Amino acid sequence: MSLSVETNKSTLRKLDMKLDNYPTCAVEALTRLETLIASRNKQNLVMQIISEYIFLERITKDGDGRKSQALPISQLNLFQEFQLIITLIEYFSRPGRDATRNAIFLSLFGSHLTPQRSKLLSRLISTAVSGSVAPLLSSAGTWMQQVGCKTPLSLEVAQNIVSDFICYSRKTPEQLKQLPMVGPHFAANFMVSVTDLYLNDQRSNVLTPPPDALLDTLTEWMTENPTLCQASQQPLVLPAGAIAMPYATPLAGLLRWVVLAPLVSNRASYSNLHLSILRTLQQLGSSSDSTALPFQDLMQIVKSLQSYCARLGESKTSPDSDEAYQKCMERFAQAVQIALNSNCITNQIQLLLVLESLPPHKLMKIVIASHKK
Repeated sequence: MSLSVETNKSTLRKLDMKLDNYPTCAVEALTRLETLIASRNKQNLVMQIISEYIFLERITKDGDGRKSQALPISQLNLFQEFQLIITLIEYFSRPGRDATRNAIFLSLFGSHLTPQRSKLLSRLISTAVSGSVAPLLSSAGTWMQQVGCKTPLSLEVAQNIVSDFICYSRKTPEQLKQLPMVGPHFAANFMVSVTDLYLNDQRSNVLTPPPDALLDTLTEWMTENPTLCQASQQPLVLPAGAIAMPYATPLAGLLRWVVLAPLVSNRASYSNLHLSILRTLQQLGSSSDSTALPFQDLMQIVKSLQSYCARLGESKTSPDSDEAYQKCMERFAQAVQIALNSNCITNQIQLLLVLESLPPHKLMKIVIASHKK
C-alpha cells in the first residue's frame, strides 16, 4: 500500500468522524474540508472525505472481494438525503469567503457525478431557489459556468427547476420570479441552459416550445432586468490556481426562441421577449462585448429556417407567401441589424454570407446590403 494512502487513512482516523452519527459527521466533514481544500496536495483526501462522510458512498466489491471499477454507490436513504440538503443549505448560508464556498461546491459536485449525486444536486438547487439562498445560488452559478451551461449536468439541473416550479406548480412561485434579484449569475446561466432545451431541433429533431409559464417568467425577467444577460460575465471567485471557464450569455438562445417561435406558436409573450432582446442588444453597444452572439449559435437559427423552407418546398409553398417564415425573418433581421451596430456578433462577414443563402426577405436584404459595404 502506498505511503499516500496510509497517510490518508491515518488522517481519517484522526478526524474521528463517526458514520453512525449522520448528518453530524457531514457537518464536521464540511468544516474540516475548509482547511484541507486550500492544500493542493490533499485533493485525494478531500475527495475521500466527501465520498465517505458526506455522501456515504461505498465502492462495491466483486466476487473475489476486490474493489470493482464501477462508480461508488451512495448508502443515503431518503431521510438522510433530506438531512444532507438541509445541512448544505445551512453550511452555504453561513458567513464566509466566496472562494472557499465555491471551492467546496466544486469539490462536492464536479463535472463527473454519480447518478445519486446528480439527483441530489438538482434537489439542492431547487431548495435553494425555494428558500432564496443567495450564497448557494452564487456557488451554483459558478459551478454551471465551470462545467458548462449546456452539458448534461447543467441541463438536468435546468430541467429539474422547470419541473419543480413550472410543470408541477399551478402558479409560478414568487421565489422563481425573484431569482434574478437573488442570484443574477445563476439566473443568467440557468437561461443559457433552459433555452437549449426548447425550440431546438438539433436536440430533439422537432421544435418544441417552452411551457407557457416558463416563457412568461423569462420574458418578465428580461423586461424588468435589461442587464440580466450580462450577469454571466461577472468574474468568478475561484480558489488560487483555478482557471475560470469561458462564460456564455443567454442572448443567442433567447433569440432562437423568438425567431423560430412563429413556426409553432402565436403567443404574444414572444413579441415582448423580442423587444427586450433588442433593448439588451442596444445596450451592449457600449460594453464592447463582441461575443454575446456567437456565429455558431446564429448558424443554428439559420439551419432551422433552412429546414423549414425545405419543407415548404416539398409542399410547393413559396417562403414569400408563408406568413410564419416572413415573421421569423423580420425578427431575425431586426436583431441582426442592432447586433451588428453594437458589434456583438462574432465572424460578422461570414454571417452575412450565410444569411444571403436564405430565401430573400426585404428587411434582411437591406440589413445585409448596408453592412457589406
